[in-house]
Amino acid sequence: MNAVELAARYAELDYLARVPQRHGIVLPQFPQVEIAIVPAPPARTVEVRLILYTIYQTILEMKFGDGFKESEIEVYWDNQIKAHVYFTPPMDDSSYATGQFKALKSPLAGNTSIPENKTTNTTDVSANTQFEWTPIYEPNGHNIPPFEVFLLALGALKVVAPYPLTTRVGEPLHIGSELVNANIQIWPDVRPRATAHLRYGHVLEAVRRIPGWQLSRHRFAEFFCGIQANRPPLGVVLVQKGHYEPNLGELGGNVSTS
Repeated sequence: MNAVELAARYAELDYLARVPQRHGIVLPQFPQVEIAIVPAPPARTVEVRLILYTIYQTILEMKFGDGFKESEIEVYWDNQIKAHVYFTPPMDDSSYATGQFKALKSPLAGNTSIPENKTTNTTDVSANTQFEWTPIYEPNGHNIPPFEVFLLALGALKVVAPYPLTTRVGEPLHIGSELVNANIQIWPDVRPRATAHLRYGHVLEAVRRIPGWQLSRHRFAEFFCGIQANRPPLGVVLVQKGHYEPNLGELGGNVSTS
């Protein structure tokens, strides 16, 4: 959960901005681990997009590598060390130490293209609206392994991060991966009578809530969520087992829209 919340907070920022060192997120419900991303000296900042891809890739490598444990990781890009990532118990700045690092060589693998109309991701779409969601499990829905739900959420945050929070989601989004036997579908309400529109900020807010909502109910399964703001329906988010066809997209890669 700390990884999802950390990714969500960075996804709210300008995708191409550079940010200074900061503490990771330690949610009160999950005080056991902190994820801290520290720029590699002499740099004092690191790109937001690099942070997002690093969080996702690190979780992936932990799952299919040495497992989830205290780790220190070097992040390489263009054959240069760009940042250090720490998965540790909560700590202060003085606890960051150099040492033997696991090398993460390609955190930006996949599609890193930026929408042509990219502007600063600073406007909170919820600031002047009442964000509401109505999450329910699909009737007779299939269970989904917890890790796949978390990885889908991280991948979806990475996918929507390049877009300004206020940009309208004009077409359905289908987000999946060959590594995960599940997918996320985002369907905006495009009826002509619609008086409000689904925006990427609404999607970000819904996605960041999915793992925690399912964890609190001790069940990870197919899921349906309606999104509203000041009552008008804006769209729905689906989490379903299996690969979405025919528009399958890679998490953080070639996400299809149709």
